[in-house]
Amino acid sequence: MSSATLTRQERIKQRSAERRERSRQKTRQAILEAAIRMFEREGYEGFSLRQVAENIGYTPTTIYLYFKDKDDLLFAVCSQGFTEFNQALQAAYAAHSNPLERLKALGWAYLEFGLSHPLHYQMMFMQRAEWVTKATNTKGDTEGANAYIIQMNAVIEAMKAGVIRMGDPIETTNLIWSGIHGIVSLALSMKGIVPKWEESEVRRLVEDYFQMLTRGLQP
Repeated sequence: MSSATLTRQERIKQRSAERRERSRQKTRQAILEAAIRMFEREGYEGFSLRQVAENIGYTPTTIYLYFKDKDDLLFAVCSQGFTEFNQALQAAYAAHSNPLERLKALGWAYLEFGLSHPLHYQMMFMQRAEWVTKATNTKGDTEGANAYIIQMNAVIEAMKAGVIRMGDPIETTNLIWSGIHGIVSLALSMKGIVPKWEESEVRRLVEDYFQMLTRGLQP
């Protein structure tokens, strides 16, 4: 068999492998999109691999070729949420040069994500909070852009600019983060149960929180 013939066969094999990989990625994406729709409709408790499979006309066995179990598929769903969350914080960070306004913008971006993606937020930061670490380890700290680092960088810059008092940046970041996380978490879990947790009330509460925080962190 000549060298030219072997090269042609190798090209055919390569194209065949590329087609199979495109088909595999297309199937995986179809499963993921169906899982996202189901998760947004049913939430964590009502989510099942069997129902995802039925929605796209596959058998549950097919899904196991792409995701090892329910948790693996749900993590893939939430992984997209982590990406969107980080992008929202990055955009808020980049939109403001004033260090204090930047801190507030990050808080508002955090709130908006939680209110617009309630099921994702509950899964990512409340029901399966350990996935925050997994997402960071899986995706890598691309350009230093994970959510916590974005917030801590903003805190450090605000300290250097003298708009908030100097201190341990981790402690200050945790203080700011815990406040906004607490508001978002209660907004999602207490709406309709405890008074004044409707969206308009939550926004006023966040504004009051920022004013109180600004006074408390004055240098």
